[in-house]
Amino acid sequence: MFFKTLPLFTFFSIFLVSCKCKNLTIEECLTKIEKLDERLQNLESISSDSRSMLLPSGGSVHSKVAFYTQLSKDVDHLGNHQTIVFDTVTTNIGGGYNPADGIFTAPVTGTYVFFWLNTNRDRSSMDTELVKNAVVVGKSFSDAYQHLDYAASSNTAVLQTTRGDEIWVRSGTRHSNVITGEYFSTFSGWLLYEG
Repeated sequence: MFFKTLPLFTFFSIFLVSCKCKNLTIEECLTKIEKLDERLQNLESISSDSRSMLLPSGGSVHSKVAFYTQLSKDVDHLGNHQTIVFDTVTTNIGGGYNPADGIFTAPVTGTYVFFWLNTNRDRSSMDTELVKNAVVVGKSFSDAYQHLDYAASSNTAVLQTTRGDEIWVRSGTRHSNVITGEYFSTFSGWLLYEG
């Protein structure tokens, strides 16, 4: 019971104040203390249940994974199926993105969201592909080939990913060999949920 866990002095202080303030008998005070003890135990139970609903099995906290990268300058002379290395890393929580090769390696198994944006200057075009372990899982095409204006295109993919899977953006086969930098082209991803 709650009152048994209190230090003796604290218990008697609470007991005396309660009895004096309300002119209660000792039996009435003990009954009230027991009811308070039951309520406290119920609150602790509810709190424990709430915590267990928020945590995955095993009681561990979810991993945090997110990255956001950009191209600082144009990348030209792109061949077909060439990895686009986004050189400016703004966010890399979990350390999954490698700015040396442009590849994101999943640090944990889970469902991820990936977003990429390719931009092209006047009279150029670029088709890009999102690749997971050498398999194309998404495409995007920006086309300013026949006009004097920038063009941009983006796509989003939600992928079930296993720890160690590699995801990257590469050029497709219909393009002008150049993708625009100046932070107009981006690649990002984040862990939606683990497991």
